Amino acid sequence: MAIPDTIVEEIKSRSEITDVISAYVSLNRRGANMVGLCPFHGEKTPSFTVFVGTQSYYCFGCGAAGDVITFVRKRENLGYEEAVRLLASRCGVTVPEEDKGGVRRTKVYEINREAAKFFRSTLMKTEQAKAYLIKRGLGGKTVARFGLGYSGTGFELYRHLTSLGYKDEEMAAASLIRIRNGKVSPFFRERIMFPIIDVSGSVIGFGGRITGNGEPKYLNTPDTVAFSKGRNLFALNYAKDNCKDGLILCEGYMDVIAMHAAGFRNAVATLGTALTADQARLMKRYADKVIISYDGDRAGKAATARATSILTENGLDVRILNITGAKDPDEYIKSYGADAFARLLKGSETKFEYMMSKAKEKYDFSTDEGKIKAAKELSEQTAKVSSAVERELYTVKVAAELGVSKESFDAEVKKARRRAEKESGSKIKQEMQNKSLGIGDRINPEHSQNPKAVAAEEALLGIMMLHPERAVQIRNGRFDLGEGDFVTEFSRRLFVSIMKLQGEGKTDIGMLGGEYSDAEMSRIYEIQVRRNGLDSASEEVFDDNIKALRKAKATKATDIDEIIRSKQAENSK
Repeated sequence: MAIPDTIVEEIKSRSEITDVISAYVSLNRRGANMVGLCPFHGEKTPSFTVFVGTQSYYCFGCGAAGDVITFVRKRENLGYEEAVRLLASRCGVTVPEEDKGGVRRTKVYEINREAAKFFRSTLMKTEQAKAYLIKRGLGGKTVARFGLGYSGTGFELYRHLTSLGYKDEEMAAASLIRIRNGKVSPFFRERIMFPIIDVSGSVIGFGGRITGNGEPKYLNTPDTVAFSKGRNLFALNYAKDNCKDGLILCEGYMDVIAMHAAGFRNAVATLGTALTADQARLMKRYADKVIISYDGDRAGKAATARATSILTENGLDVRILNITGAKDPDEYIKSYGADAFARLLKGSETKFEYMMSKAKEKYDFSTDEGKIKAAKELSEQTAKVSSAVERELYTVKVAAELGVSKESFDAEVKKARRRAEKESGSKIKQEMQNKSLGIGDRINPEHSQNPKAVAAEEALLGIMMLHPERAVQIRNGRFDLGEGDFVTEFSRRLFVSIMKLQGEGKTDIGMLGGEYSDAEMSRIYEIQVRRNGLDSASEEVFDDNIKALRKAKATKATDIDEIIRSKQAENSK
């Protein structure tokens, strides 16, 4: 970690977690702790708890967990060191300049900036690429504003970056090259390049559009230490300063660029993936309203329905743009002009209007059969609306459209809600069962192979985090417990980290944030929180969990021996 531990400790000691989180979440006192609505998922009943004693938080709804650094990191969409530096600036702590050794985020930023400059210069020298952009109606000012470029064969970029002193592993970390069996190959070839720039002005990745035939049409930088497709938006660096009337959400780069060129500088796009909750929360930081401007084909309609749900769940007012006479915004603006598109935006549909218009396209409201089918679909959609007031308004309007009584349609909505709640309850129960068995555990993939051992491992680790004296006792021989006693690799690694941390006289597990990913740190805090308040202080409890772990491990070993004997018997036949 580039920032010294002593400085991180000082930053955390000056950053009272309730003060920091209160700037984002309305917290209320509940006993010794604070609770509020979770900022990381949509909810109506508070399940987000801030533990003042351990300076940590945990959401009993979605499982988000961590310390003050983790919170800022997740809420502001930052890396570990960036979050530490942001907190430092807020609490008045001076942080030394970052060590440039290794492939850090800042190194990837540097490489990407140099790559963007090189792609730009390559475009200026490539007539075919310039002709393609002219054909798409992109003028010089627009090309320059978005820093568009051209990748060529990709080897020219590799030679250029090598001449600047960048190493192969650094270029690979930025996903500008691949290294397989010792051989280097460029990631982007013969593509128009769209630099992806974050709100602080750093080039975090690229999108590439092929100029001829071939698949995929668009290729995006894979997730790197500096870039996550599901947590960033194209052109938000410009749109954030032009979104007093809301943001326009598009499907792709060209739609966004066409809109900006026509004067609609509040347009953004996802990055080759469906809209995520992280992206919705990112938009919520800058606007209260989002107009969805997706293609009108079947895939676009499905994406619109999904995006509407995600945006609504994250507190955004949603409008849907109904484009007729063109397949997408880019084509519409070219065909009818900016003024016509402005009128289209002004007449964008509310969620209810969109829902009704799609139902009328599918069903004949003049027939009883059409009304019955429409009522079933519309009651299910209305049932998903969380606001009781909004739901009642929808009920009145749909009943009027169908020509049925409000009471009868309301009864259908209530049935749909009961059905959904039952399905949700079954799903939650299944998820809880899967979690207890370790099924689908990505943090500890060995969990499902021996859930009893993991339960004992996590109990021991949780106790060690809450009671640092246990590590001292382990060193002094009071408890016969070592790295080799743990069954799973994740638990072994965490045990070693805790012993090392507490061997240095440190008790704050947040200091492990530089060694573990966001998801791993959430699991670590979850392990601690689950032991918090339980009768875990006694040495007897610790001893009992060591015995439980050894018993589970022995059972696992017996199972493996039995499998081996069985296989040997089969092979001998």
